[in-house]
Amino acid sequence: MTANELGGLYRHEELVDMLGAVGENVAVNRSVLFYSPRNVFLGDNVRIDGFCILSAGLGGIVLDEHVHLSAYCFLVGPAGRIHLQGFSGLASRCTLYTATDDFREGYLTGPTIPEKYRKVRGGDVILGRHALIGAGSIVLPGVTIGEGAAVGALSLVRKDVPALAIVAGNPLRTLGQRNGDRLRQLENELVAEKRAARKG
Repeated sequence: MTANELGGLYRHEELVDMLGAVGENVAVNRSVLFYSPRNVFLGDNVRIDGFCILSAGLGGIVLDEHVHLSAYCFLVGPAGRIHLQGFSGLASRCTLYTATDDFREGYLTGPTIPEKYRKVRGGDVILGRHALIGAGSIVLPGVTIGEGAAVGALSLVRKDVPALAIVAGNPLRTLGQRNGDRLRQLENELVAEKRAARKG
């Protein structure tokens, strides 16, 4: 057995056989479940910790480079695309939904009910580069978290979050602003360092 197998990680070859695409230096715990795995695409340096569930619809789930999903995250994509851009991440127990039932108007709900009796709202969920979602937060369909934005723990995100905003709560409140120049500077330094290491 290899160290990866002993450590509970999928081997790279297993992920390549299972998923739509897999980059280099990807670490996925063996407890992670994939539904419609051919619609899941992982970039370089992605890490998915234990007991996450990625349920992709036709729009797919895309995790770009340097994305981290902490334990027990749930990405549910039946009615849209879920896209986590580079350097973004989810703390533990975050949930992203691309569909939700409308139960206000008296429609029936749930996947066992034929579509004509349901009213479902759907939309893509996008996290911009360097966006962060705090532990236990929920992101609803059609939401874009702007580049560098940060959502505090236990928040309910129903609407778009502007780039670099720090928000938290239910309803969301703006608490401050992140330093976008510093984020981009550090990203550029990391990319340059990796490029130099490959040449050396």
